[in-house]
Amino acid sequence: MSLSHRFTAATFAACLAATGLTTLGQTTPEAPESSSTAPSVSNAIPPIIVQASRTGKTSLQMPASVQVITAREIAESGYSSTAEVLEKQGGVTLRTLNSNPALTQLSMRGFGESSFGRVLVLVNGERLNNPDMSSPSLLRVPMTSISRIEIVRGPQTVLHGDFASAGVINIITDDATAEQQTTLGASVGAYDTYSAFVNTTGMFGEDGVSYRASADWEKSDGYRDNSDYETYQLNAALRKDFGENRFLSLSTFYHDAEYGLPGALSRERYHNAPRSSTTPRDRSELESYGIRLGGRTTVGADGMFDLNATASRRETDSRWLSATSQAFYGSEIDSYALQPQYAHDLRIAGHRSILTLGTDLRYDMTDFYSDFNSPFYTSLLDWEFNRASIAGYAQNEFFFTDDLSLTLGGRTEWFDNRVKNAASTTSYSKRESAVEAALLYRPTETSKVYAKAGRFYHAPFIDEIFAGAGTPNLALAPETGLNLEIGTEARIANEWLAALSLYHMDMDDEIYYDPAAFQNRNSPGDTRRMGLDAALRWSRDRVGSASLAYSAVRAKFDGGPYDDNRVPLVPTHTIGINGDYYLLHSLALMGGVRHVARQYLGSDFNNSARPLKGYTLVDCGLRYEPSFIEGLRVTLSVDNVFGRDYCDYAGWSNFSGDHYYPGRGRFWKVGATFTF
Repeated sequence: MSLSHRFTAATFAACLAATGLTTLGQTTPEAPESSSTAPSVSNAIPPIIVQASRTGKTSLQMPASVQVITAREIAESGYSSTAEVLEKQGGVTLRTLNSNPALTQLSMRGFGESSFGRVLVLVNGERLNNPDMSSPSLLRVPMTSISRIEIVRGPQTVLHGDFASAGVINIITDDATAEQQTTLGASVGAYDTYSAFVNTTGMFGEDGVSYRASADWEKSDGYRDNSDYETYQLNAALRKDFGENRFLSLSTFYHDAEYGLPGALSRERYHNAPRSSTTPRDRSELESYGIRLGGRTTVGADGMFDLNATASRRETDSRWLSATSQAFYGSEIDSYALQPQYAHDLRIAGHRSILTLGTDLRYDMTDFYSDFNSPFYTSLLDWEFNRASIAGYAQNEFFFTDDLSLTLGGRTEWFDNRVKNAASTTSYSKRESAVEAALLYRPTETSKVYAKAGRFYHAPFIDEIFAGAGTPNLALAPETGLNLEIGTEARIANEWLAALSLYHMDMDDEIYYDPAAFQNRNSPGDTRRMGLDAALRWSRDRVGSASLAYSAVRAKFDGGPYDDNRVPLVPTHTIGINGDYYLLHSLALMGGVRHVARQYLGSDFNNSARPLKGYTLVDCGLRYEPSFIEGLRVTLSVDNVFGRDYCDYAGWSNFSGDHYYPGRGRFWKVGATFTF
């Protein structure tokens, strides 16, 4: 959930509508386990180190629910975007506001509104999350440049800090490699959708510097009026290895996107004209770029030191225009991070123990401006919000035996905030802590059972503290919670993988938006989530593959004015089935079904409005890899085959009642890639 609300965007639009206006880690010596990905074409898959672990572990060495989606699985899926991969292969719940992938919101573990603030999205270890309430733009990560995706479910606050209340998604694009290879690709699809990309890897000289570079372009007119978008993306990475566990890497990116904002529809208009727009002139632009320097070296015989430094800039400009009003909103965010970490493999009383110590130093400089002009109200705002955070963490894994270990960890983080507007400048500090204990047992080399308990936290977004023209709410406390979880994972006959996790989360001070006060507040009652995540995957080389992902959660209020009511925008059940089957040696049939149960509208804390209906979507496609042209792959895919009208995000407000953001209708795409 989050009960929080962004005044400067979503609430701003709702208010206007109401007035009739439109508006890295250590590689441990022992790593015999296989990763949690579905088996690939080979039965001898080397273990994949999960970078999101920050401690150099494979999925079977982590006391958590972990899934790794490989580049091969992504390429063979025929999906159109990174968002689709996360939803259909990763089982992550998505909400596609405005039928535009630039505004896709991620949700895990029963969080509803502003759920993207509880899922930490990393790109090569760099945060994609924003300090304001803008959801991470997945257009920033072209699917064709991805080496793999790591999905870790459940709180990961001890190692990763803020935003990781529900889990971590780490997208790897800069795995520079010595293999000389270039891939070209292009696609065409419905709604005048086109894309093209080039990706190349290799090495400068023998035993020299390995590299990866990619360029991507995509444009579409979109399913709805004014839901068009166009995006450009450049990525480059260099890596120099100096021996085992000693390297230096440098990567950089540039991203540019422009897209329309078609706005919400009334319930009647959603049913009668789902492709229409109530805001045909509203637009937004996003430009971001950054650089990352990373390195690792051994320290003595048993120590490892990692250091990562990142710097990035993000600029946004949005405008809401109607016949009677004009509103402009923009921001400039400069983010810097320095992350040193030391890991030591030692012996305590004859038992192996891995100690990890680290600190995260971050500084975000944010400059916001908004200009609103209408017959009823005029406002010109320019304000700054700078946040420095200093965190220290420690984690130790103690092995009672080779198969049984206990992990204890803790983190303390200080947030130093400075708020400045035309009226005043205010500085204040907050401190939060997280702790975690986990017991991991691996009865075989291909299975694990774990139990864990921990405390986590989430600091308020910048614009939750400073809502519109109001006085900064310095009393707004960070959210805190307690998580209890048990889980298991097993690989069977090297073709099957089964995973199950059960969790219970209790939260205090969850943030919600109070429309009467035009201010965000901490919830007067607790919130509780009880749920499970289950997965079953099968794969056999040149025969086919299948995967089933199921999530069930009961998210409700516990105490306070909404006691026992359901948390809005949290479906009770989601289930997805995907797979492929080779009709011929070179021709495979692809398909999938996804069902999302009904859910209450956003901000409907009383559960009094008509719920958002559940829906079922069916996809299908073909993949052709001709044997006479090595390296060529052609895919044909059709999403939402039956053209089902559905909605995965809808809200309710005191100003305009219920409002809907329709999902995309039937979408076909033909694509081809050639690797040489």
